[in-house]
Amino acid sequence: MSATAVTALTEVEERHSREAIEAEIVRFEERAQQLQNGAITAEQFRPFRLKHGTYGQRQPGFQMLRVKIAAGVLKPAQLRVLADIADEYSTGRGHLTTRENVQFHFVKLENVGSAMRLLADAGLTTREACGNTVRNVTACPVAGICPGEAFDVTPYALGVSRYLLRHPDFHDLPRKFKIAFSGCENDGDCAVAGIHDVGLIAQVRGNNGTARRGFKVLVGGGLGSLPTEAAVLTDFLPEEELLPTIEAILRVFTETGNRKNKLLARLKYVLRAKGIEEFRRLVAEKRKVSQAPAETFTMPSPIRPSLVTIAPTPLSSVTAETPSDPEYDRWAEHNLMSQRQTGYGAVWIKLPAGTLHSNQMRGLADVLEKNELSGVRIAVNQDLVIPWLPFDRVRAIYDELGALDLATPGARTISDVTGCPGATTCNLGITRSLTLADVLSRELDSYTDPEIQKLRIKISGCPNSCGHHHIADIGFYGNVRKVGERQAPYYQLLLGGRVNADGVRFGRQIMSVPARPIPGIIRELLAFYQADRQAGETFSAWVSRTPDSAIKARLLPLAEVTSATEDLFVDWGDTETYSLKLGRGECVA
Repeated sequence: MSATAVTALTEVEERHSREAIEAEIVRFEERAQQLQNGAITAEQFRPFRLKHGTYGQRQPGFQMLRVKIAAGVLKPAQLRVLADIADEYSTGRGHLTTRENVQFHFVKLENVGSAMRLLADAGLTTREACGNTVRNVTACPVAGICPGEAFDVTPYALGVSRYLLRHPDFHDLPRKFKIAFSGCENDGDCAVAGIHDVGLIAQVRGNNGTARRGFKVLVGGGLGSLPTEAAVLTDFLPEEELLPTIEAILRVFTETGNRKNKLLARLKYVLRAKGIEEFRRLVAEKRKVSQAPAETFTMPSPIRPSLVTIAPTPLSSVTAETPSDPEYDRWAEHNLMSQRQTGYGAVWIKLPAGTLHSNQMRGLADVLEKNELSGVRIAVNQDLVIPWLPFDRVRAIYDELGALDLATPGARTISDVTGCPGATTCNLGITRSLTLADVLSRELDSYTDPEIQKLRIKISGCPNSCGHHHIADIGFYGNVRKVGERQAPYYQLLLGGRVNADGVRFGRQIMSVPARPIPGIIRELLAFYQADRQAGETFSAWVSRTPDSAIKARLLPLAEVTSATEDLFVDWGDTETYSLKLGRGECVA
């Protein structure tokens, strides 16, 4: 390693020292006190607050605290700290997000510093979880165990996250910047690399009889008001070029991103303006002068046990020995997957809309330690994944999770609905997407048709796509319509979105529907598909060949308002008549 690389790595460790972090927390508390004393305005405090992961919510006097969970990896001790924060400073629960973060709502500003200290002691941070920064670096939740992966991307995601966190050059970008790592390009792409500013997909190439690790690099993807599939920067980037190339991309973005209009400031707009060829040239120029170290990240994944039992009992033997139990069998069908390591499996914990209570956090930490499991991972669909579980312990784990209300069947099925907080707390939320997601999770759990079970529903409370509605088989985002002289909560229905080995396809907008009848509208849509599909036809293929007019005609009797009842004007999870209340959003702060 060169002297320059050594210096760069030394600087990384210095800015992550506990002393440096404490000084950072003290600065935050001092600025917060200045705000309280009137020495600075809320507008002056706002960018600083956001860079420290503290986000305004629609209830005056309260903040949302966003905790970065790099690569989605959580250890038992960290779960307990999150539980303490939930109880002491929030509402007794956390919200798992599509960026593999954990969010706490209704936190008072004067308590943020104390929460930050608890997080720092556990190796966690809120730094750069919001604002125009490099956001949480995400990774496939089954990295290291997936049968189809090229290699485990976890160490690379953690290494990139650590290098960029608190980097002095990248905490004031033109706009937020999102990075994701996938281990393969199989159907599903668990990290949805194609919708990121930088998506990295593991590749192995042969070279003179030896295997060489690297990444397919995608750039300029994103959702929001202009959903864009990422372009291919290179089909194969050697692993040692990872940090220098990401740094080069960020420097190009820093210099060319739109700082005058935040609505046009994401990297995807740079790609639209310059084209991929010119963008490649600019990145290559910055790469020549990059100071980033050429690292290969050979450290083992922190989620893998240090000593793995050789060839434990295979699943087939365990299944044969386990007494029949319909509830357990239903759970295991979708919540248990085999790893590529013989004898081990991963358990998916289905969390409706990503809600995890403090008692569940502590209980889960106990379950992990009792069973000598090193950690759990957050998935982008807001579930949790426990890897490295010997098959002969699965039934015991199931019972222990059941005692915590964490053994709900149907993970990775149509009833595993993704939803953002929406109007419950978000200033930009138009509808209560979180509650609707929870309702649908219960309403849709009885389907046994395999083609329907594999569908994904994703809901956002506004067009900004925090709930990933653009890439769902069935997507919704909140809007509002006037019925007579009154406002009513509505959702835009989108169909046919997906991310898989063929790339990204964004759902097409079909129609606007009232919030209240959505469960029935989905059931009618699925009945239409079942009656009209051809032999072996998937929902995606059926949507592709079925015109909007036919779908609208089938759904209109349920969506059309002929005689408005009071229910129409009350959103899910609310008791008051609906009224659009938008605060100042901080997504573009």
